[in-house]
Amino acid sequence: MCRAFEEWQEECIQKGVQQGIQTGIIAAFKAYKKCSFSKEETFKNIITDFSLSEEDARNYMEKYW
Repeated sequence: MCRAFEEWQEECIQKGVQQGIQTGIIAAFKAYKKCSFSKEETFKNIITDFSLSEEDARNYMEKYW
């Protein structure tokens, strides 16, 4: 039973981390837009700022830009 709890706890932590990253990315998009960054500049910045692959960055761009 202890192992099952530890696995569940680890899953919860990972979900929280992912939600935190997503929240940060959304905030970054808002800031970049407010500062009049172009879509291309924003794309490059989120790759660098969040260590994303181009594919993941594209997915975020489609969802939040």
